[in-house]
Amino acid sequence: MIASRDLGIATSYLNSGAYKPALKIAKRLQKTTPRDPHPFNIAGICLSAMNKLPEAIAQFQRAMKIDPGFVDARHNLAQTLILSGRHAQAIRVVEPLRDGDATACFFLAQAHVQLGDLTAASAAIEQAVALRPSFAPAQNLRGLILTNLGEETEAIVAYETALASDPNNVETLVNISLPLARQNRHDEGHRMAERAVQLAPDHIGARLRLGTSFIEAGAFLQAKEQFHAVLAIQPGQAQALEQLSLLLDGAEMADMAAPAQKALSKVRSGSLEAAELNFALSRIEDAMGERQAAILARRRANGILAKHMPYDGEADARQTDHILNRFPAVTPAEANQPDGPLPIYVLGLPRSGTSLVEAMLSRLPKVETMGERAATGFLVQDFLESDKPFDTAAAWDFAHRDAARLPTCPEGTRAYVDKMPENYRYIGFLKTAYPHCRIVHVRRDPRDVALSMWKSHFTGTALSYTYDQTGLARRVGLYARLMQHWQTVFPDQILTVDYEDLVTDPVAGSRAIAEYCGLDWTPEMAAPEGSSAPTLTMSASQIRQPVHQRSIGSWRAQADELAEFLEALDTSLWPDLAD
Repeated sequence: MIASRDLGIATSYLNSGAYKPALKIAKRLQKTTPRDPHPFNIAGICLSAMNKLPEAIAQFQRAMKIDPGFVDARHNLAQTLILSGRHAQAIRVVEPLRDGDATACFFLAQAHVQLGDLTAASAAIEQAVALRPSFAPAQNLRGLILTNLGEETEAIVAYETALASDPNNVETLVNISLPLARQNRHDEGHRMAERAVQLAPDHIGARLRLGTSFIEAGAFLQAKEQFHAVLAIQPGQAQALEQLSLLLDGAEMADMAAPAQKALSKVRSGSLEAAELNFALSRIEDAMGERQAAILARRRANGILAKHMPYDGEADARQTDHILNRFPAVTPAEANQPDGPLPIYVLGLPRSGTSLVEAMLSRLPKVETMGERAATGFLVQDFLESDKPFDTAAAWDFAHRDAARLPTCPEGTRAYVDKMPENYRYIGFLKTAYPHCRIVHVRRDPRDVALSMWKSHFTGTALSYTYDQTGLARRVGLYARLMQHWQTVFPDQILTVDYEDLVTDPVAGSRAIAEYCGLDWTPEMAAPEGSSAPTLTMSASQIRQPVHQRSIGSWRAQADELAEFLEALDTSLWPDLAD
């Protein structure tokens, strides 16, 4: 009777967040009732909340040893193992429960996400929501997984389901904001981020997302306010400092040098936070005229990311050969134009000027810009990893599934623009699925492109080659091979726009783009800085400026920093490069 009463008191303390007194009672009960698993479970929860994860794991394991059927302890053990980075062990703990336990499936999905197995994660989370559709955390995780799989429309539905059950959940509000923006529902996405900040003003993730949303809309002053607010909450926060390094002017940058250096001294060497801070410092040092310090900071930043996300050049070359071999023959252009908006793919190397072309096209009436859609890469993945034919049926299925992922276009839309740069790898698939699509290929001096990529911090692993100059040179060579092949296979069906010519004469360049796309040119195309279309890439601040030629040939002044790239670049693939 006394033990039961004490257990109730410990549980009450636990529910109120008073972990130390709850732990004290649980420890005492472990001595008086050693065969009762509940005190060990309570002790584990307390220790986990106090960030004493190894001790918490031992407590949960003891509870399960006493009672192998104690489901709560098994759940708590799995959650703590995930927090400890022991994801495979967490899977083994909850796998026996997956057939009828939504919480176990939720933890399975979490662990598989951390291990990078999105297929297994997706299967587990679908099982969780099938067992308990109103399980808001599972719907939120389902949204994250779907977003990572490029299924943004379904991700939004999952987030909305989570919010129906828990409308003030800040994490879900933050998570839904980006896919809404990617679906051209920018105002809704922005409102979600604003609401998250209103509910939790000290929530770092909410502030960061709201700041990024302001950048996408071109509201840079408001964006800076959000990132400064983050630093007021958490001095030295790496993402906020890096974002500010992209927004501030020279005088403001000087004020950021000391905070960035201090933050760098406190993070673990070789961590992702250290990479972010080194990128921020490189821009700060550049703005202050400290060129050598900037070079060293960039080298450190890229070196860290190259270790975290190594580029496999051999695998990339094999996949390139596989793509080339799939489309060996010349394909004539189709004569008839189908109904519906015309797909326009703007592509090329990252940092080659694709955002500029997209901004030009956005100035035309009845043209919708979709940003960098990841759909193509996801949809062709099976074909890249197998010999499955991309025949008429496969092409139809591709187009159908791709259309399902498109944002809704307004009535009367004539064309939509997908400016994922690396779609240059998939031109064969795109022209097979959409024979009438327009391909606008933006070509730029690869040395200027390399310098810009070397200075940039990209999210995700798709551009891991940018963190290694030798790998960067190899990928640039593969790009050149692919584009030479596509120009042969699809003669006169790809418009190549030289970036240097476009910024030198934007009127002539934009006219040529409009004519190729079958659209009526307007003078506004030559002034893309006036575009009101949100931009979800790191070029957001650059395209708000008038077209300029300042970056042409910028690599020459920094050739020493690009020495490895220049040494590895296969110049035979670039016969028209000037010295």
